[in-house]
Amino acid sequence: MRNIKLRPHSFILIVGLIAVILSGCASTKPNKPYSGPYPPNFDKLANQNPLLARELGKIPEIQDGISEIDAMALERISYLYNQNQKHFNSVFKKMNDVGNANVRKFCTPLQALYWLALDDKLTQIDILNYTLIGLLNRAWYKSGFEYDGTGRWDDFSKVTERLNSPELVDYYVSRNFSYKKIRLRSLNDYKNPHIIFNKKQGECWLYTSFCTYCLRKAGYQAHAITVFHNLRTRPSHVTCEYIDKDGKEYILDNSLTARGVGYGIYKKEVYLNIYPYYGKGYLTQ
Repeated sequence: MRNIKLRPHSFILIVGLIAVILSGCASTKPNKPYSGPYPPNFDKLANQNPLLARELGKIPEIQDGISEIDAMALERISYLYNQNQKHFNSVFKKMNDVGNANVRKFCTPLQALYWLALDDKLTQIDILNYTLIGLLNRAWYKSGFEYDGTGRWDDFSKVTERLNSPELVDYYVSRNFSYKKIRLRSLNDYKNPHIIFNKKQGECWLYTSFCTYCLRKAGYQAHAITVFHNLRTRPSHVTCEYIDKDGKEYILDNSLTARGVGYGIYKKEVYLNIYPYYGKGYLTQ
């Protein structure tokens, strides 16, 4: 990262930016399942798989009550479930394993399935060959992505609640942000996750601030580290290190992916063999 010229700014701005950054340390807690009533056919699903029913009751679209459109979507999911309960149960286990169930507000892959049900596109999902990427490609990714006209990707708080696992953050960031050097007013601005969310572009500091914010909010231990991009020069790159549910350390670096190098999530030891460790935090100058 280049040297940054600081411009005078007010004490209020500094305090506000610090509050934004620190707020990323506060994780969420699960939504309470909607108490009902539910559509008639939903009862059979709830009896067969109570956990699936509870997780469906946690998704944001259901939290404020079930409209006629919501009821139709739940009916479609119930029908798909009853067509092949064994395989649907297997798929749901994979969905439910995404993120930290004790922290996340809801199961994001299940919300993605719900979106397809709303659009009557559940036939696009091959239950026998389910993958998370395949689901997200159909439910999330469109030309323009967050500008798809639904408003689902406009609100920072809602989007960062949805990105409640490393895989989800990796998918969103790699397809939605582009690497570009931009000039901001202060060092604190480069640590503000709202900026890259709004601009959709930025340098490694901004990528790291957003990824770290999302992972902390989802209950993961995550922080910035500085590494050497080239051992013949000073440390020049910042990225996100985190501990996953398996207790192992990983690196999430989509700023490299955006520049044509790497694939987003790395085992820490593999990443640091390529880009040697310098120190914890934003230590480039």
